[in-house]
Amino acid sequence: GKEMTTNELKFLRVRVEKHPTTDTTLEYLEHHNAIAVLILDEKEEKVLLVNQYRPGNRGNLYEVPAGLIDANEDALEAMYREVLEETGYKKEDLEFIYRYPKGLLISPGYTTETLNFFIVKLKNQGIIPEEQQLDHGEDLFTEWVAFDKVETLDVDMKTVFLLNLYKNI
Repeated sequence: GKEMTTNELKFLRVRVEKHPTTDTTLEYLEHHNAIAVLILDEKEEKVLLVNQYRPGNRGNLYEVPAGLIDANEDALEAMYREVLEETGYKKEDLEFIYRYPKGLLISPGYTTETLNFFIVKLKNQGIIPEEQQLDHGEDLFTEWVAFDKVETLDVDMKTVFLLNLYKNI
């Protein structure tokens, strides 16, 4: 990809600080916190994944729905908003199952971003989702995938983490 100056960046803020004991310079990215949500079908046999291009992958990837938390909302509100935007399912369509008690740092060596994890279930297989309300620049499709097939796909760590979290709650 093209190299940019830090003041051209929209979502990331490059920061440096001195290590508290070694006095070395640490570089890191300040980033908004985010949510990720495992959506199960009514029978809890399939999960709803989104497929989209990701620069870290240099290609398309299957993932659980996820997105940034806006300044004026909490993680739970952000989760329901992102589900509606990316999948078309409304809050009323979903049964709340689980929320990990706190946001987890996704990679504390280089970013301040935390990820809040949720698990929800579709109340009824017959529910027809509304049209997606994708953010500008988003291009993704959704697909219901059987549990045992997910790990055969190109997926990311948050997706595998949420699948394993579900198996252990």
